[in-house]
Amino acid sequence: CDRLTRAMVRTLGSRAMNETFETMAMAAIIAVALGAFLRQRGWGIAIPLVIAGAVIGVLPVGPTAPPDPEVVLVAVLAPLVFGEALGSSYLDLRKVRRPVLVLAVGLVAATTLGVGAVAAALVAMPLAMAFALGAILAPTDAVAVSAVARRAGLPRRMVSILEGESLVNDGTGLTALKVSLVAASAGAVTLLEVGRIFTAAVVVGVGVGAIGGYLLSLVLRRSKDLIPANSLVLVAPFALYALAEALDGSGILAVVVAALFVANRQHADPGHAGRLQSVTLWKHLTFVLQCLAFFLIGLELPDVLSRVTRTDLRSLVILVPVVLVTLIVLRTVFVFAMIGMAKARRMEEGGTVRGAIIVSWAGARGPVSGLAAFTIPVAFATGELVPARDLILATTFIIILLTLLLSITLTPLARALKISSDDDSALLARVDAQLARAALDRLTDLEVEAMDAGTPVPASVSDRLRGDVERRLEAPSGLATESTAADDGVALAAELARAMIRAEQEELITMRDAEGLPDALVRPLLQQLDVRERALRSQRP
Repeated sequence: CDRLTRAMVRTLGSRAMNETFETMAMAAIIAVALGAFLRQRGWGIAIPLVIAGAVIGVLPVGPTAPPDPEVVLVAVLAPLVFGEALGSSYLDLRKVRRPVLVLAVGLVAATTLGVGAVAAALVAMPLAMAFALGAILAPTDAVAVSAVARRAGLPRRMVSILEGESLVNDGTGLTALKVSLVAASAGAVTLLEVGRIFTAAVVVGVGVGAIGGYLLSLVLRRSKDLIPANSLVLVAPFALYALAEALDGSGILAVVVAALFVANRQHADPGHAGRLQSVTLWKHLTFVLQCLAFFLIGLELPDVLSRVTRTDLRSLVILVPVVLVTLIVLRTVFVFAMIGMAKARRMEEGGTVRGAIIVSWAGARGPVSGLAAFTIPVAFATGELVPARDLILATTFIIILLTLLLSITLTPLARALKISSDDDSALLARVDAQLARAALDRLTDLEVEAMDAGTPVPASVSDRLRGDVERRLEAPSGLATESTAADDGVALAAELARAMIRAEQEELITMRDAEGLPDALVRPLLQQLDVRERALRSQRP
């Protein structure tokens, strides 16, 4: 944390600040432009952006590697992980909490030790630094894994496991790296010290994230002005990360927990006013940060490789393929062992073993590993140079690129194993029918109330609204927009339509809580309802 603070002060208080800002600004413009081009064509952004960054990194003009990657860790990674976690569901993750925790904690520990042992045995690398390499490569990347998993059309449960693992294991891996660097600096570290560091990282990280998430949720719920409320959420990841790190906790874990709190609160309130604005804002911001993160990885690659000595180059040729195979084997063995230890509870279900193969293969690394590698100092506090630093950096960046390339094969592998996404058509039809009935019931109640008040609803208005909803019941095809185009009573029609939408929102939340509907299905429906409500509010009589 002291190192991070000094880095931030040094950057903010010197010419490096201008260099960092210029680099980030130029890199962001290029990365987003390329990302938009790739997205419009339906292509993945990760590998092309890494390659583009590497190509631009060797040119004499254009953006260069940021002078202080530790600042990038806060400026890019904290809000990026926050945005990814906002798109995840606490309720869906809770259903798969056991495999997520086993993978995010157990597999990270196994990878740290396994890769460390292999690296120390293969090349002249101190054991503590070898474990540092293992810790850096242990976390899977939330952005890459999520994008590939969804593109491959994997089942919802499998996507939840992979996303949950990649969100939580960032904090575990960075904490393991901290332990390894302490051991490398001190020459040894006791189990008591390891336990203390991990306990502090988890307890403080979760605590800061929970408190921060609760306070943010409180502000969002009570604020009548959406702009300052959502602006506060926008800057919160930086403060939460810095606070958790200052207290020896995991900044990444704090950011993830806070985001899950906020997302859960936003989607628990049927009529949450700022939900649509927040979702839209973070979708845009997350896309920008995703593009920038992968582009920066490529931008760093030429500089990292240029510092590799001839001796390290020979070690690199041996280390990279062996470490890559070790990562794949460890993940595969661990996943299948996890299934075996579950007492074959799900082994009879079709697709369990096939699913384990997919989970084993979905282990792409990304910006977290790259930025974590740069937190290794050039020298210890004693002035002694950190051994094997350049070799670790080069190995990390090449492994990132190779695992991203391997992730391309996940889609054909899923097809070969006949694994496909969940067929939600029948469930969506049932949900839509129930929401339509809730809307009709609300309209009937409002008609009765208006009649009792002596101001009956015009038949042309109620018939138009009722007809739109009844057509959904006759041929369910998704949520339709209630018409408000009747010449008479446009304002009244819009008011009634908004009340009917609110009834659908309330019914949808009730169904989710009572029947356990997955948030992955509920949230898009809520967003459709939010869009319809926003459109009605924008109408003027």
